[in-house]
Amino acid sequence: MLLCGALVYYVSSGEWLSWVLLLTVVGLPWLSLLLSLPAIWNFQAAPAGVEVLEQGEEAEIWLLGSCGSPMPPFKGHIRLQSCFTGKSWRYEPERGFSTEHCGGYRAWVEKAKICDYLGIFSFRARNVREQTILVRPKEQPVSDLPDPQRLELSGWVPKPGGGFSENHEHRLYRPGDHLNQLHWKLSAKVGDLILREPMEPVRGTVLLTMQLAGDPDTLDRKFGRLLWVGRYLLKRELDFEIQALTGSGVICAHVDSEAALQKAIDRLLCAPLTQEGGEWEKEIGASWQYHVGGDADEA
Repeated sequence: MLLCGALVYYVSSGEWLSWVLLLTVVGLPWLSLLLSLPAIWNFQAAPAGVEVLEQGEEAEIWLLGSCGSPMPPFKGHIRLQSCFTGKSWRYEPERGFSTEHCGGYRAWVEKAKICDYLGIFSFRARNVREQTILVRPKEQPVSDLPDPQRLELSGWVPKPGGGFSENHEHRLYRPGDHLNQLHWKLSAKVGDLILREPMEPVRGTVLLTMQLAGDPDTLDRKFGRLLWVGRYLLKRELDFEIQALTGSGVICAHVDSEAALQKAIDRLLCAPLTQEGGEWEKEIGASWQYHVGGDADEA
C-alpha cells in the first residue's frame, strides 16, 4: 500500500521529492532484508518450559527464539509426542500442558518461520531444537510387603573401609592395614600380628520387575508403586535391580541411591509401551522379588 501510494504520488506530481520517496519505499524492504540476514542465519527456535514436572503440577510451554542480533519476528507451532504411545498432537496454549498422568513427552517446533525486521520476507528456520518433558509419578504405598531384610545369606565379605560390624574374621596383618584393627591379645598368644577384620553379609539379589503396559491410570499406579518400593528398599540400605519389559525390550537398571532410582524411572518414562502378556527375554532369578502391578485393588 505504501509503494502504491508513492507510485501514484510520483505519477501525479512528477516532483523530485516524489521520486526520492518512491526510491526510498522501493529500497526499504531490501535494506530490511540485508540488515536481517545475520539474525536469520543464526536464529534458533525451541520449545521452552519446565523440563521436569510432578504429576498434577500446572505447566505451560512457550516457543522461544534466540539469535545473536536483535530478534526479528518469527512464528511456529509446538508439537508434542507421548513416549509411551507415540501419539502426537499440536500444543494449544489456551488448554495448557496436561500433567494429569505421568509419562515422558517429546516437544519440538514445526513450521517455524522467521521474517525480516519489516515482516515482508519469510524464511523457514533451519535450526530447530527438541526438548524432553518428564512428568514424574507420585508415590503410591504398597501394603503387606514382605520384609526384604530376611534374605538368605550367600556368604560374608570384608566390609569396605572397615568400621563397626557384629561379625569379624581373624587373619594375619598385611602392610597397609590399620593398626586399630589389630587383636592384641590374640597376637600375643600366637606370636604374630593378627587382624580383626569386620565382615558384612552377602545377600541374594533384590529385584523389582514391571511390565510397561496398560492405560494411563494403570501406569500411574505402576510407577507410583515402583517409586514407593524403591525408596522403601533404599531406606533399609538395600541395593536392588529393576527389570522392566518395554516395547523396546527389557530395560535393566542397578539402583543403589535415590539419584539412581530417579534416573531409572526417568528412563522408563521415555520408553514405549509393550503389549499385555509379553514374554521376558531371559529368566528372572532373585532371593527377593516384587512384581509391580497396576490393578486398582492390588496389594
